[in-house]
Amino acid sequence: MTTKKAIIQIDYEDVNLILLETKDNLYYNIIDVFSDSIPLVEDIEKNGILRPVIIKDLLKILKMYRRICDRNSITDILCFAGSYFSEAKNNKSISEEIYNTCGFMLNVMSQEDEMKNTFIGAVNSSDVQKGIYFYVGSRFCYLINFNRRNILNCILMPFGTHQIAKILNSDGSLDEKKNEISKMFEEYISNADFIQTIDEETEILTSGNIALSLGKISRKATKYPLDLENNYVLTTETFNNVYSLVESLGLDSTKKIKGISSESADKIYAGAILFNLFLKALKMQKVTISSDKLIDGYISTTVIPSINDRPLSDMFIYSLENINAFFNNPNSNNSKVYDLSINVFKQLKVVHRLPRNYIKPLRIAGYLYDCGKRINFDNAVKNSFEVILNSKIKGATQKDILLGAFACKLQDLDNFNLSEWVKYASIVSEEDSVAVKKVGVLIQLSAALDASKSGAIDDLNCDILGDSIIVKTIVNKDADFEIKEAMKVNKNFKKVFTKFIEVI
Repeated sequence: MTTKKAIIQIDYEDVNLILLETKDNLYYNIIDVFSDSIPLVEDIEKNGILRPVIIKDLLKILKMYRRICDRNSITDILCFAGSYFSEAKNNKSISEEIYNTCGFMLNVMSQEDEMKNTFIGAVNSSDVQKGIYFYVGSRFCYLINFNRRNILNCILMPFGTHQIAKILNSDGSLDEKKNEISKMFEEYISNADFIQTIDEETEILTSGNIALSLGKISRKATKYPLDLENNYVLTTETFNNVYSLVESLGLDSTKKIKGISSESADKIYAGAILFNLFLKALKMQKVTISSDKLIDGYISTTVIPSINDRPLSDMFIYSLENINAFFNNPNSNNSKVYDLSINVFKQLKVVHRLPRNYIKPLRIAGYLYDCGKRINFDNAVKNSFEVILNSKIKGATQKDILLGAFACKLQDLDNFNLSEWVKYASIVSEEDSVAVKKVGVLIQLSAALDASKSGAIDDLNCDILGDSIIVKTIVNKDADFEIKEAMKVNKNFKKVFTKFIEVI
């Protein structure tokens, strides 16, 4: 059953309304977001309270959000504020006024819950299963040691870009100010004993506005061919170049980095300094940037907590299922084709000889094999490339997603365009070009084996006899049509595997 829900987030400097549709209390899709700026934390820091004029502005925004919810017939509304809200001496009276005026029961997060939800949002969207999570926020930094989504150790640093920018804009030489920041950082990082136990399996994960800004600058500077934020990998070498670029912009808080972020240049520089100190302390060569935020963690812990019942290894499959729940063609048989593609991949292992790192691209292409039909039936296979790249698939690397998009498109080998492939030369290899063609043909064969969408074929047995492969179908009803369609794949199959198939 599909239902609508709303979340109101009263953040440090803005108020957000997020409208969701949920399905079976397991899947969710964000359908709209509204945001209004208001200097809440700044007012609290200056006055110790929220002044009447700010409260009036806040209530005005919340009343508008109430009307939006009412007009969309949304009655399930959650409202929360960050931990900073508890620092206002009049926070209880404000909460009562919000309830009496708008009917919203305000939940104020503890700092620990804010840290936990921010981390969960990031780790759920990533392919990092064991590592160190580092977050640079405006008022706080987090350092978390985790394994398979479980927090093992954590350190909360009571400073962020806001405080660092103040130091940078104070009197004194830049070197003196950098030394002061370094000492602040060292005071907390020295307590992180778990950093000393980092092994080869440990990876670095980060998220937040500063991380996303640094990632975007990096992609522009290196002319990275994919316009994807989630799971972008920033190498230490590239970060050092970005750091030099940001440093050269100076400390003018009025400067903006065009097309990068709403953050002022001094805030990005402040965040870059903290990232630089962190990367030097860990001596790691790369960091994965997640695009998911506090709100995503809040959804999976509070709105739809059943998401977190899944092991981290299943988050990738959950993400595909979540896409399917809202954007699937009602006449689609993608789940059956997905199962058949995995079956065929296993059965023909000695023929395709593809290593395990191509399983996720296979799964993406198999599960979304007909996704191009969302756009237009004509050229559906070609359309699938853009659909996959623009579907936020969590738990997969950007290379996995790119290869999955190519494999889906190459259900028709005539779609392979060398000039298009070369555009992604910094991500893919010659070995990958051979692999995606093989995966594309296996997806084409799997789709043919359920061409009537009747689920006639339950299983397969493949016998390899010299230059031929006998594919024996185990059926529950007449499958003549499926066998006929599967035999049409022979031309492409011969091209990539140098063998013929006979389906019986």
